[in-house]
Amino acid sequence: MRYYENLFIVHPNHEQEKLTNTIEAVKKEISNLNGNVLIVEEWGKRRLAYPIEKHRYGSYVLIQYESENSKINGELESWMKLSPEIFSCITVALEEKPELKTKEISDIKETKSE
Repeated sequence: MRYYENLFIVHPNHEQEKLTNTIEAVKKEISNLNGNVLIVEEWGKRRLAYPIEKHRYGSYVLIQYESENSKINGELESWMKLSPEIFSCITVALEEKPELKTKEISDIKETKSE
């Protein structure tokens, strides 16, 4: 199994609902490409290092996933480039499976107990 993380920047003017829909679309695309999403982190709105499409801010999202498909990164990044709400993205291969942080573990336990 190979492990990857993808950091992408979403249009800053999107409301939380539209941002959530964009994240769900990315997760669905990863699943369509035979990947399994492990961790999703919303980093919030941050200042960009340089303007993209005349915008100085963007909402950052990090997704870590696993897959046996060796072409998943190219196909996912091609799909993201065609998506109008995603400004930019970068994918990095990880050496080992990412671990859940203690906050994420407690969130999972709370969700299961409800």
